[in-house]
Amino acid sequence: MARKRTTSQSPEGQISLFASKETPDAFRKAVQIVHSKPKQPLSLLQRKLGNAWAKHAIENSPDEHGWWVLGIRDLAIDVGFDSNNRQYLKESAEALMRIVFEWDVMSPTNKRPWKASVMFPEVEIHADHIRYQISSQLRELIVKPEIYALIDMNVVRRFRRAPSLAIWEFCSRYEKIGQTAEVEWEKFRDMVLGETAEAVTYQEYKYFKAKVLKPAVAEINAESNLTITLVEAKMGKRVTALRFMIEKKLVAEELVDDGRAVELIGELVRLGVMQSEAKRMVKDHPLDAVKAALDYTKRRMADKRAEKLDNPAAYFRHALQHRYAAPAADAPSEEPSQQPSPKMDLREAYLQAQLSDVEGYFRELDAEDQSALIERYNEQAIGPLKLTKKKPSRAAEAGFRRWLVKDVWGEPSPEDLVDFAQRILAAKQ
Repeated sequence: MARKRTTSQSPEGQISLFASKETPDAFRKAVQIVHSKPKQPLSLLQRKLGNAWAKHAIENSPDEHGWWVLGIRDLAIDVGFDSNNRQYLKESAEALMRIVFEWDVMSPTNKRPWKASVMFPEVEIHADHIRYQISSQLRELIVKPEIYALIDMNVVRRFRRAPSLAIWEFCSRYEKIGQTAEVEWEKFRDMVLGETAEAVTYQEYKYFKAKVLKPAVAEINAESNLTITLVEAKMGKRVTALRFMIEKKLVAEELVDDGRAVELIGELVRLGVMQSEAKRMVKDHPLDAVKAALDYTKRRMADKRAEKLDNPAAYFRHALQHRYAAPAADAPSEEPSQQPSPKMDLREAYLQAQLSDVEGYFRELDAEDQSALIERYNEQAIGPLKLTKKKPSRAAEAGFRRWLVKDVWGEPSPEDLVDFAQRILAAKQ
């Protein structure tokens, strides 16, 4: 009997549009698989499918005939895929079923047997689930790896380029060492793109670097938990091999070991900022800047001559973003000067720009904070505009976005609108 799926589910009330990672969603991927060379190119979806199926095989037992069964909906969540596009899913699974890999290509050839096979020789796609088998040569290796790279599916889902995912996995194997092994660039090209992938185009290193390596390194540094730097080995002027220097990015939880940061996070939460957002703020901004913006907000709240703040958290976000308060004694004693009220169409354009940012803001929150926001929205929303556990209507999604913009950033001030108008004019020049 298959073991019960252990990955955490979305909290009650969370909507698919703003689906976000909840907890680390990692599995152990055998290095022999990470250090493999496909005989054909793999698409991004095929690489993600391979990871999802391997992870599921580790967490669940096969049936008595050696088949693993995975629900289409669970698979779609694992790889960040639209489960309604069954034809593309079927085509990708069929192609993956035919691709032959050479395994463990980083090990010295005199210390390992040459091994090659498909990874998933049998795949069936049914109405609501997928059944698959794993190559007998790899089954034990995949399910119980002794040497492995820790692959977090939360990171996997962020990639939009297949080479980025392949290179990130390669670097993840060496994360604790701080640098990868050096590998001939032609071998690395074949590991990333497939042995026959565009061989003519990338016979010269300069094209491989410009079209594959540079975009992939940029995406890895922007989207993953690692910062990597390409290092080239040369013979004269010719590049012969490459490796990557690796630095793990600090996360908010690691930064808040600082007692001052912990205290700041507590004050921000009491002000009305979501806890996960507060942690990110102390990670992304100098503590002095956060403290200055918080003190500035407190002074504004204590000013009995000024109108009461309806949303102190939104006021704080503005103060931090626009640096209304400089650290220490340089902090201004008054709010920015008021500007004439712009026309309503400018306000609407500003709102539309904020709407494009608010989904990213929501995705970065913890699941618990997401659920709290949805509950608060539903308390004030009328019938058809409420968000439900079923797929929400477009009107409900639009209503939630607009409400969230106001809840996070508040009503735009005149100076915000003027600044926005100036940025529009500058972009058109």
